[in-house]
This record gives sequence, structure tokens and C-alpha cells, in this order.
Amino acid sequence: MKKQLTNYYFLFIAVFISYLLTVQIRSNVVPYQGIVTIPKILEMKNEIENITNESLKLASSISEAQLKLRGYETSINTTGNVLENMKQELEAARSFADFEKMEGPGIIITMNDSLTEISAEENLNWYLIHNSDILEIINELRDAGAEAISINGERVTATSTIRCGGPTINIDGKRHAVPFVIKAIGDPQKLEASATAPSGYIDLMEYYDIRIDVQKVDKLIINAYDGEYKLNYQKKTEDGE
Repeated sequence: MKKQLTNYYFLFIAVFISYLLTVQIRSNVVPYQGIVTIPKILEMKNEIENITNESLKLASSISEAQLKLRGYETSINTTGNVLENMKQELEAARSFADFEKMEGPGIIITMNDSLTEISAEENLNWYLIHNSDILEIINELRDAGAEAISINGERVTATSTIRCGGPTINIDGKRHAVPFVIKAIGDPQKLEASATAPSGYIDLMEYYDIRIDVQKVDKLIINAYDGEYKLNYQKKTEDGE
């Protein structure tokens, strides 16, 4: 275990040395060339700003490494290992990636097609709920600070697809029909204000008699995402590429 802790110290020292080397190398990038012109001053100013930004990023990385190191030290002193810290970090990552069932305050939006009788000259599509309507509402909820969202029990992620399926919609390949029940965890006041705003998308839908009910709740549960993330093209890149 002492060997494991020593490895963390070496990691911290390596990051700190990288920071010092970067500052040292960068400080010699723009050499003095005699007459100092306005373009040269602006070039040096930009270079100093770049060095400052890189230094701040490296300082932030060092601070994060220090915090992790202290956490590992605390775990080793109290439990003899760092497994508990790593488990907590994994759970936090899974929560952000929507792989955990979540609970908290928020709102529930229930949506149904209009029951209005329309004439032959009117467009029936105006009185039905479409996938584009759902997407607009989801985006408004995210702008209002929603931390977790589901539609008819299906967790909505950053890569979820919501497509038209005739009289139904397909959420990540699963078909759902009305009523559409959208659950969102977040500040109930802000979420409700966004959903019911006079200029919001729900206000527009209600103009065509789409039946919508917005309810604030103190506690609701949103299921975890049960699919798989498939990354076919993107990959991690090194800084500076």
C-alpha cells in the first residue's frame, strides 16, 4: 500500500515539473530582436496571454491532483485502501453519463393530442404531437437546468434519438404513443416557469388545443439509461493536436 501511495506522489511531482518546464520554455519563445515595434508588442502580449492561460490550466490540474492525493491518503489512513474513493468517482461518472437511476424534485409534463374537431381545410398535423415538439420541450428543459430527463420511462441522454414513427415516436429505437409523460429533475420553480412561459413552446402547442398538464413534484424517480453508448468515430486526442 505504501508503494501505491508513493506512485501518487510521483504523479503529482511529474505534473508539477511539467508546469515549471512549460513556463520556462514558453518564456524564451519570443526573443528580443532590437527595435521593438507595435506588431512585436502585440505579438508578445498575445504570447504572454497564452502562457498565462496555460499556466492557469496547469495550476488547476495540480490542484485537482492534490485534492485526489489527499483523498487517497485519507482513505489509506482510515481503511487501508483507496477503493472507496475510486468507487465514489465511478458513481459520479456514471451519474453524469445517465447510467444511474436518479431521484429528486422536478416537474412532470403530460401531453395528449388535441380532441378538437377540425374542418377539411385545416391541417391535422397541427393538432397532433410530433417528435419535433418533444425535442423542443426537451431543449427548453435543459436550458432551464434539468439534470435528468425521461420520456415515458425512457432516459434521455446526450446521444438519444427521438424520431417520428407515424402516429407514434421512437425513442432510441423504442416506440411510444400518447400520452407522452416527460419527467425532469431540477429546480421545480425554474422548470415550471420555463415550461409554462407565455413565449414558450408549450404555449404555442396549447394554441392548437394540445392537452398539456405541468405538475411540480417534490420527489420523482427517473430510470437509468439501459442502452449502450457506441462511439464509432471520435477518439481522445492529445493536447495541442
